[in-house]
Amino acid sequence: MKTKILFMGAGAIGRGYLPWTLDASKHEFVFIDSNPGIVDHLNTHGGYTTYRVNADEYQHMQVEVSAAYTPANFKLEDHQDAVACFFSVGPRNVSKAAQIMAGSTIPLIMCENEPETVAVAKRVVGHDAVYFAVPDVITSNTAPAHLLEQDPLAITTENGVLYVEACPAVIHGDMALLSREELLRIQWTPKLYLHNTPHCIAAYLGALMGATYVHEAMMHPRAAQLVEGAMTEMLQALKLLWDIPHDFLEWYAEKELARFRCQLLFDPVARVAREPLRKLELHGRLIGAAQMCLTLGVLPQYLLKGIVGAVLFEDVNDPDHHIGLMHEAMDTASFNRYVLGLRPGEPLDLMLREKIVAITTELREIAKD
Repeated sequence: MKTKILFMGAGAIGRGYLPWTLDASKHEFVFIDSNPGIVDHLNTHGGYTTYRVNADEYQHMQVEVSAAYTPANFKLEDHQDAVACFFSVGPRNVSKAAQIMAGSTIPLIMCENEPETVAVAKRVVGHDAVYFAVPDVITSNTAPAHLLEQDPLAITTENGVLYVEACPAVIHGDMALLSREELLRIQWTPKLYLHNTPHCIAAYLGALMGATYVHEAMMHPRAAQLVEGAMTEMLQALKLLWDIPHDFLEWYAEKELARFRCQLLFDPVARVAREPLRKLELHGRLIGAAQMCLTLGVLPQYLLKGIVGAVLFEDVNDPDHHIGLMHEAMDTASFNRYVLGLRPGEPLDLMLREKIVAITTELREIAKD
């Protein structure tokens, strides 16, 4: 008899990648998603197709879905037999989504790109069976047009590795269980700075260029040079700060650059660039990365351009689209202090004040090429 896996979020990771890591012969899949259109399609068709890039071609898998619900229609009491619930709803949405699981002791596995979401979920659900996971993968939230014509919910993903904090849940599939310390040091740290940082910079450059997908941005020589420069700065910093083998870090960096260029993934710029204010948090992938470089004596000249790219990001559909209005309404010193949270006179504040005009001009010139 199959056991039940819940997926909180039917987007890129939940719908596109996770089913490849789980044994469908031993588990049935139930999705919870806020998009009624996705939920209706899953229930009407009983599943969808996910495509995995393997070398230079697609593998496909038809995913059978036992049931799908919007949060309002999901009844926890009907699913207490689930062996685990995978979260991939976005860090900002974890608290609200965790309320759906309050009152249950089902293990929760957080594929949320931020370790802090574990503590958030624990507070909401009231138990400690919450575990961090690092999907070492790029997954689009869509697919090329010819695949979408066959299945509107088709989605493309890489052939990645799922690293999960060791937990008692009985889950059958292909994943690597690690201690929390090993997971954070060996997998999360490289992903944050060698994947998330340059990945979002590529997306912000792509947005300025009017590109739809990340690989289109990486086809632009000057944009690719900026992304590679940011990657080099992160490599220098990580080698100085962390006890991680240098050959592993160099391999990881080359792997990421190849991922960004992959023309089969169709990774949307809007997906990677979304929520720029979150990307600009003090200890995050842009501001935090630049601060780390400065403390180690690495000049973050390319990271500065990534920060400015995030500030310039414009998308009326993005929840942080007001960043542009704030930037226009405030002088740079005030914006740095009240929006970015930088202390007046600290090195990164001074560098941004001095260079933001020149960097803005440079980025807009790249966009015109």
